Amino acid sequence: MQLRCSDNFIFCIGSSHVLDEAERSLHDALCVLVQTVRDSRVIWGGGWPEILMSRRVEELARKTPGKKSLAIDAFAAALRQIPVTIADNAGLDSADLVSQLRAAHSEDGSRAGIDVITGEVGSLCAYLDFNLWFGYHCIKLTTR
Repeated sequence: MQLRCSDNFIFCIGSSHVLDEAERSLHDALCVLVQTVRDSRVIWGGGWPEILMSRRVEELARKTPGKKSLAIDAFAAALRQIPVTIADNAGLDSADLVSQLRAAHSEDGSRAGIDVITGEVGSLCAYLDFNLWFGYHCIKLTTR
């Protein structure tokens, strides 16, 4: 299969600010598409990986003595903030949904995440996922 890049996009937008934003959004979407073609591995979205990671990081913070435990715990709190942002950006009640999500993740093996279409917390196995490369690099950039 050979990929060709010959399609054109025409935007008729009133202001240059909106046009610049549309161009950035299209560029971001194309970058995710390219990465997905290169590496098709995906993970569940909806805040599932961040809540799972925050639980493990909290466990590490409890086992770590001294001031390092405070820094580790702050990182866990930052990870928990990502599902809040997902819910807020979808116009949902983030406090309620994230508390439901954390409760759903109280048992190991939970596949619960925020479904922004229905506005509920549920299993995301069937349809919500995002590129593993993207998720890995987002977390890697935040830890620098």
